[in-house]
Amino acid sequence: MTAASRVASTSAVAALVLATVWLFWPLSLGGGTTYVTTYGTSMEPDFHAGDIAVLSEAATYSVGDVVAYRSESLDTVVMHRIVSADVGGFVTQGDNNDFLDQDRPTSDEILGRLFFRIPNGGHVLATLTSPWTLAVVGLSTALVVGAAKSGRQRTRRSRRRRVPSFSMPSLSLPSFPAPTLSVPRLSAGDVPVLVRARARQVAMASASVALVAVVGAGVLFLLPSTEEGSETVAVTEEGQFSYGGTAARGTTYPGGVIETGDTVWTKLATGLTVSYASTVTGPDLAAVQGVVRLDVSVEAPDGWATYLNSGPVVALQNGTATATVAVDTARASAVLEDHYAEVGSAAGGAVLRITPTTATSGTVRGIPFQATGPASLAFALDPTALRLAGELDVLSTRTETEVTTDEVVPRAFPVLGISVPIGVARGLAVAVLALALLTAGAAAWLSRVGGRDAADDFVLKHADRIVPVAAFAAGGTVIDVSDAESLHRVAERFDTVVLHHVGEDEDTFAVRDVDATYRFVVPGGADRRPGKPPVPAPRATAAHAYEPDLTSPLPRAGSFRRRVA
Repeated sequence: MTAASRVASTSAVAALVLATVWLFWPLSLGGGTTYVTTYGTSMEPDFHAGDIAVLSEAATYSVGDVVAYRSESLDTVVMHRIVSADVGGFVTQGDNNDFLDQDRPTSDEILGRLFFRIPNGGHVLATLTSPWTLAVVGLSTALVVGAAKSGRQRTRRSRRRRVPSFSMPSLSLPSFPAPTLSVPRLSAGDVPVLVRARARQVAMASASVALVAVVGAGVLFLLPSTEEGSETVAVTEEGQFSYGGTAARGTTYPGGVIETGDTVWTKLATGLTVSYASTVTGPDLAAVQGVVRLDVSVEAPDGWATYLNSGPVVALQNGTATATVAVDTARASAVLEDHYAEVGSAAGGAVLRITPTTATSGTVRGIPFQATGPASLAFALDPTALRLAGELDVLSTRTETEVTTDEVVPRAFPVLGISVPIGVARGLAVAVLALALLTAGAAAWLSRVGGRDAADDFVLKHADRIVPVAAFAAGGTVIDVSDAESLHRVAERFDTVVLHHVGEDEDTFAVRDVDATYRFVVPGGADRRPGKPPVPAPRATAAHAYEPDLTSPLPRAGSFRRRVA
């Protein structure tokens, strides 16, 4: 990028920042933007309690604008819509109010016109400015600053502690037993280096979780607490049939009374009445009205049917009504015999049906409905008797009319088949954030406990590849590399581990290959102290150190540049 292009891009960014600051500069500080946190329900459904409205000054205001002004009657800032104007000023009203505001603000008294809305922004702002949030932010900031400062100090120490390369003749190395694992060496603070390495990894993972939790919590707090939902409710119509009448006294009817469930012998019955009691129920029913009537008909098996008579119409009272109809069994039998005689077939059976005819309507939570009619009651009719077509449970009916209602419900999220309310989700996000920050802080503190030197730094940085050993035997040619990172690149190239042996006077890191051992030695051993520069080990005059050339494939020891020790 040329100097001219850098100046142009910098100027564009600066202009954009200045324009944004000018556009959103608060009115209280000399700008033209007003921020209002809404409360109450006067502007629903467009605004809910806890939203933030951003309003900007305008030269003129007109009917339909949502404006904010300081109300003298309420002694607070009111944000309502302009519905008209008169000689006194603008007439305002809340979208959800059925009355006009008392105040008549003028153009000079209006703070601004609605620019845009931030859903649930007031709740987020209150959360961000709460003492707990400020404490968490302060703690996390202190941890980040401390970690950055510690990192800079470690970088400066590692630069001061550059270990000069040295080597020892390969023939002078004693022969050690085969590699065996050992317990990691303790640092000056009695905390194992590998434990601190794991703590560092935990701190990084916890910081990542905290970042995700911050983003998740921010999204959850920006979402409105409620949402438009729908619910299907049922309007239930329950009915109960019954019948009774009189009959000739005798062996069949000793008391001369026909009761519900009895067989009605047509030659003995002198009167029969069928009743139907209806009850309409449902949640939040209103304006329920309707009528009930019973109709009697006869249906033959050959498809012929005829209407006989109907009972009186009965209106619903408080959702209930009882309708009755008189059934002339003799007439029903005579009509059936006439039908069979006309068609020239032998007399047979038929069905006498009692049908409730209803017209029920009303509203459920403001939604109108028309109820479904109930089922009919059937009797088996033959030339001598009238019997219920089924068991006694056919006397009871139940019908449901589903009504879908729209309503504002608390927002929830389905998780593994469970509906989690937004309040619970917000609490979980904040809890995860707090736990992640505490874990990150504890792990970061643990990773810095104890003494630190070049060996510790190498173990902390590459703990996943280092294997502590009690002793090892160098195989083939011994090659001393110039620094620990070069040894780590050798291990990566061979895809193997780095052996770590803690001696009395030095720490030895080695990578073994088939015919060579690559080694890096940190002098000092167990008695070194943080800040003490490493002391080079004595060198043999005939020894040479080799620095690996990692820019080309590594065949073993032959592609190393020779460097005079």
